[in-house]
Amino acid sequence: MKRAPKKKFTEIRKLILKDLSKGQRTVNQIADSTGLTWRTVDNHLIHLIGKGLVEPVFISEYVKIYRLKEAGK
Repeated sequence: MKRAPKKKFTEIRKLILKDLSKGQRTVNQIADSTGLTWRTVDNHLIHLIGKGLVEPVFISEYVKIYRLKEAGK
């Protein structure tokens, strides 16, 4: 069985940002709706936080919730 071609980093990040435009989301919710793995989403969220596009709302041992960062904050 042939694998689907890998998505580029920019495509993955656009998918994550589009999903976050719906409101606050957990890593699992983003992974489920984008078809990406939890680990991939988590790694790209770290990058997006560093770029100032995403911010954590709540982080605990069991759940991580993120949202788009508001412009002008």
